[in-house]
Amino acid sequence: MRIWKIPSPKTLASEERPEAVQTPTQAKVKVTNVLLSPYDLRIWRGSVRPNYPVIPCRFAVGVVSEAGENCISVEKNTRVYIHDTVPCGKCEACCAGRGENCSDRQAAGTDREGYLRDFAVTEEANLSALPPSVSDTDALFVGIVSLCEAVIDRLDAPKGTHIAVFGGGEIGNILCQLLIYHQQVPILIDTDEERLSVAAGCGIYYTLKADEELSANVSRITGGHMAAHSVFTSYNPMPADLPYETTAVGGTVVYTGFGFPSAKASLKPALDRRLTLTTVTNDFSNNAAAINLLVNKAVNLAPLGLEIFPVAEAEQLFSSRAEELAAGKNVKCCVINLM
Repeated sequence: MRIWKIPSPKTLASEERPEAVQTPTQAKVKVTNVLLSPYDLRIWRGSVRPNYPVIPCRFAVGVVSEAGENCISVEKNTRVYIHDTVPCGKCEACCAGRGENCSDRQAAGTDREGYLRDFAVTEEANLSALPPSVSDTDALFVGIVSLCEAVIDRLDAPKGTHIAVFGGGEIGNILCQLLIYHQQVPILIDTDEERLSVAAGCGIYYTLKADEELSANVSRITGGHMAAHSVFTSYNPMPADLPYETTAVGGTVVYTGFGFPSAKASLKPALDRRLTLTTVTNDFSNNAAAINLLVNKAVNLAPLGLEIFPVAEAEQLFSSRAEELAAGKNVKCCVINLM
């Protein structure tokens, strides 16, 4: 089995390593496609520093090549989404059989090995079978859709609620589409015109530039009430306390994403407006719901312009795209094909 790992910043190396099913409840999966995200590029650059060496790439799909004798939901040749986050299996909640309340959730590519590899062996519980109507490329977004559903669950807002979403990357875009699906009214805010244009192509009606007119524009859209709630996605260039200006008194601000850079925010505006601040990250409770949403075409991923590259170009991809990210350019997710 071949793996690709980051032994130290700005280095990608490959090596052969045997791996086999060791328990009756495990399955061996031939990894077919992985999603290369800006977060992986930050790990490659060293701006995010896990315990090196690390196998990158959090999101993956594949085909079961071998299933343990006690596997029930998957068998050989089942096409699967490999869960990006799993319970640690060691904390108090996990030992009590309540893995959904795990206090130390393990994310692929950072806390545990990622999926830039030929094969992955994992517990059957960490695999979700994919229906034929969900393509491999769409299935790579199951983890992001699941996270966005967890954000919507946390907000628990009634239909017709105005919700400001800060950051027009993949998370912010998909979240806005899902808010529309749930009959709420998202307002997507970003500094990048290209991201706002892509969002409009995805059917997101309200898109705003983060400029000096932002508060006035949000007030105009909401009839002077401001956004009932706001969501701030990680690794966008806007100040972390900007949502306090556009959120109505007594509203909620959710910070979400797969990791956050160090950030400073003044709490006084939040206190003055009696805002509730909360976070959602590494949530795996909605994977089944996410697959169902993809089946029902709740999100349109085509305008994201997802490019596909062979694994032979992986090293060059990490290097060139990490340079673009460091230069402040808008770097999109792309697919690495391992077939």
